[in-house]
Amino acid sequence: MELAPATAWQKQPERETVVWQHNSLAEARYELTAREQKLLLYVIAMIEPEDEDFKRYVVNVSEFADLAGLDKDHLYRELRDLAKSLKQKPLIIPHHFDDQTKSYLDLVTSWFDTAYVGKNGAGYFAVTLSPVLKPYLLQVKREFFRFRLYQVMQLRSGYAIRLYQWAKRWEFRKSVEISVQDLRTVLGANNSTGSEHTLGEYADFKRRAIQPAIDEINKKTDLSLGFRELKRPGSKAIDRLVFSIKSEPVPALEVLQPPPPPQLEFPLETQPEDQLLLEECMNRYGLSEAQRSTLENHYAKRGVAYIREKMIVVDQEPRQNAAKAFLAALRDDWKPKIQTVKPPPIPKKKRVEPKPEEPQATDEERAQTSAKLKEFIETLRVCR
Repeated sequence: MELAPATAWQKQPERETVVWQHNSLAEARYELTAREQKLLLYVIAMIEPEDEDFKRYVVNVSEFADLAGLDKDHLYRELRDLAKSLKQKPLIIPHHFDDQTKSYLDLVTSWFDTAYVGKNGAGYFAVTLSPVLKPYLLQVKREFFRFRLYQVMQLRSGYAIRLYQWAKRWEFRKSVEISVQDLRTVLGANNSTGSEHTLGEYADFKRRAIQPAIDEINKKTDLSLGFRELKRPGSKAIDRLVFSIKSEPVPALEVLQPPPPPQLEFPLETQPEDQLLLEECMNRYGLSEAQRSTLENHYAKRGVAYIREKMIVVDQEPRQNAAKAFLAALRDDWKPKIQTVKPPPIPKKKRVEPKPEEPQATDEERAQTSAKLKEFIETLRVCR
């Protein structure tokens, strides 16, 4: 049976368009140049929040150039080649759950499934995304991160683009530790052309990749990053890095596409540990962005203790729709079930059967006993 052709989608993303991705993509293994990443993220930004399937995404070269700040001359040929490259370069997503084997595997695929390119000067080309990426890009409601498209389109370094996305994934934590080897994977600096020679040593990796990426992110985006180095025990070698991630207020973040219900303005600043709790609620119960405002309203009005109590209530028993149950608990002030412990039963007293009374001696028996007693006493006197 032939698959139905993908619907063509020509609406181009805007500067403020929000890019949504599953957390797994922030730590996936792939190596792309800065322009390849920008083209990829431009296409991902074309996905509409309500889409249930991928479409054929038609890229307007002129509009892409304007948003990416690139020279339009000869750009079509370059973008056409980039699209072909994104179809060929491998993408490895670790810990992918396979429905057939019911186990976690490494998913090896590519970003683009098909590229439709025409002659030079056509002004546009089209691509389709790999179908296996649907769980990671379509209607992502749990374990996701997001950012404005312009935040990455203005970055020049490919390492900066990758580090920015990874930092967005961990933004709610404020601080996160990562090994140097894992950071190489995150930045796509393991096997790219020449990287083994130029970035093989940590000092080179830091000087040519980490520090320039941080400097550019801090200067151009809504994040402020810093890091400190941890040495391997008993060695001088740098083994791990601890990143600090601080969100910088950006007015443009007041508007989302599509716009969700207005976010609550807190009279007091949310404490970091409370923010972690709110993010945990979002992930644990699969709350949507529209439901986030409800959660934040209850937090502002009733405090973190109220939120914790409702989490306990919902977690006391399995729920078919955890999000619905959690919101109902917040709205109706559900109380934890009081588990009454029944006292142990009072042991029954054993019935003691009365001993049968001994029959009373008859007059004849008493006379015989008296005679025997006198005989015994008389015997004792004779013996003396």
